[in-house]
Amino acid sequence: MKTKPMVLLIAFGLFLTFAFYNNTIYAELQDIGVKITSPSAGQEVPVGELTIFGTSTDNEITDCQVQVDVNDIKPFQNATATGPMMKNDYSTWIFSFTQDYHLIREGANDLTAKISCLYGPVSLTKYYTVNVIGVNKEQEQ
Repeated sequence: MKTKPMVLLIAFGLFLTFAFYNNTIYAELQDIGVKITSPSAGQEVPVGELTIFGTSTDNEITDCQVQVDVNDIKPFQNATATGPMMKNDYSTWIFSFTQDYHLIREGANDLTAKISCLYGPVSLTKYYTVNVIGVNKEQEQ
């Protein structure tokens, strides 16, 4: 009966490999992040249409998506990936608030970016919000 210890040893080795692999992936996924780089927090922006820019921890081998909203108006809208690998590389991204979704209003506006990453059954999401001030340029003149 020497095969029983060998089978147990192999099974234990597979378990350790799987546990290490999953913990490594989970640790990497915990490091996800997203940021709105322009406009900056507290910045005055014209009311109406606004294009925002951002960065994230996504790259060509991760399965992530960046979405945005304004003033918690759902659903979130898909940003456009502009990273070096373009199609699904959200390491840099862009989004324009237009009449098709929602325009920037006068006063406080919360702009939120959300990154969601999938790796097999594991899904993680992180958020980043900046508050900008919508200013009616016509009223200032």
